[in-house]
Amino acid sequence: MLNLIRTIITQDAEVDDQNSLRHILLYANDIEIQGIVQTSSIFHWKGQPGKTGPSDKADYDQPYRWTGVKWMQDVMDDYAVDYKHLVTHDANYPSPDYLRSLIKIGNIGYPGEMDASTPGSELIKERILDKDSRPLYIQVWGGTNTIARALYDIEQDHKDDENWLLIKEKIEKKVILTACGEQDDTYQNYISEVYPNIQFVKCVMMNSYGYGWNNMPEGDSKETLRADFMKKNILNKGALMSGYASWADNKYYEGEEDRSQYGSNKNLLVDWWGKKYGMGTHMPYDFLSEGDSPTFFCLLPWGLRCLEDFSYGGLSGRYIKDDTKKNSKGVTLNYWNPVEDLYIDKYTESMWYYVSSIQRDLSARASWCITDDKEEAPVLSIQESLDMKADKGTTIELHINKEDHVLYKAKYYKDASSYKGNISVSLDDSIKIDIPEDVESGDILHIIIEATNDYKHRLSRFKQIIIKINRVDKK
Repeated sequence: MLNLIRTIITQDAEVDDQNSLRHILLYANDIEIQGIVQTSSIFHWKGQPGKTGPSDKADYDQPYRWTGVKWMQDVMDDYAVDYKHLVTHDANYPSPDYLRSLIKIGNIGYPGEMDASTPGSELIKERILDKDSRPLYIQVWGGTNTIARALYDIEQDHKDDENWLLIKEKIEKKVILTACGEQDDTYQNYISEVYPNIQFVKCVMMNSYGYGWNNMPEGDSKETLRADFMKKNILNKGALMSGYASWADNKYYEGEEDRSQYGSNKNLLVDWWGKKYGMGTHMPYDFLSEGDSPTFFCLLPWGLRCLEDFSYGGLSGRYIKDDTKKNSKGVTLNYWNPVEDLYIDKYTESMWYYVSSIQRDLSARASWCITDDKEEAPVLSIQESLDMKADKGTTIELHINKEDHVLYKAKYYKDASSYKGNISVSLDDSIKIDIPEDVESGDILHIIIEATNDYKHRLSRFKQIIIKINRVDKK
């Protein structure tokens, strides 16, 4: 598993976090999970005796929307049931016992609590300081407080070392936070102050894969979130997906408020907190939410290249660095915000295009839990390099190693490219890309190749070709 992307999950146990954990476990063969850590957030905490909070918030000494911590073991019990089928499809699925060993409790007392080291913070600290040369992607589904505590302990242990600045620089290059926003104040108050160069990618796509999906444009992506698709392809397919939460499915969430009992409170189908934001009404078994899952979709090896540069776009959408974000010292932070892309005929969240592919792939993985269905995604191979140089006014030709029962398409990804004109991309026996005469020297062009099989689940994979326009020396 040495070549896999490695990651630690931190979460605050909200119902959509629980869905995300069930989802990511079906991809535990494709990425290396190195920790599953429960933390607190401004939305969920255990309570800490004697701790008072702001007057306009729930008391910090009492539990608030607290689910407990046993649910993680329950999810792993479901994984253990499905494991005997999953491992027949891919021997790289980790054992249930190994994954159980990664479950740790972090700082859960109240929002932003980082009062002491915890098993969760110690696990994160150990992974940050290990000798593994791979980047460490830490997913943030709740607050960053347990991550902050780990970084704080490292600072306290090493700040007086003569090579502290080198240690800190290494950490800032190694750790990438893919975060569902800032769900407490510890990124702002601590991480950005001491470790400003840690990349923080704000993977907020709540209308694409969160509670607000009803707001999104019609098309294939929305169809895969509706009840008909969910019931037919995903829900109750094996133990993991039997525990997966959807609208009005009769599930009750321990510790949650009535306004968030989406499974058991049927009134919420038409009268819920999202109504005032125009998020619409729902049918029973509609997709509920996995608002935090974009933090790991970008890690999946589907052929898109966002991990080289998040401005390239990927399954989690496209991001640009926000050079206006600074800490209290005036240091510019390595902070990345989501941007919109064109979807059919309007601009919207940039991951929306990929939701249908994500959902169809999830349906295939769900089927792996209960059948010997061997449908796998196409293997998309381009004979030429994925990085090319070209002159203006020329034509590039690419060749696909084609498979039977696979449909191919190619497009110019204008939103990620520096050239904002139109580029002709044709696909027949080969892919031909006509480079216009008015491109500028140094322009970067992105071409997306998509391969989709024509079997039951219609699985897709991608290649991203990046073309750099040659500079012309002026005489």
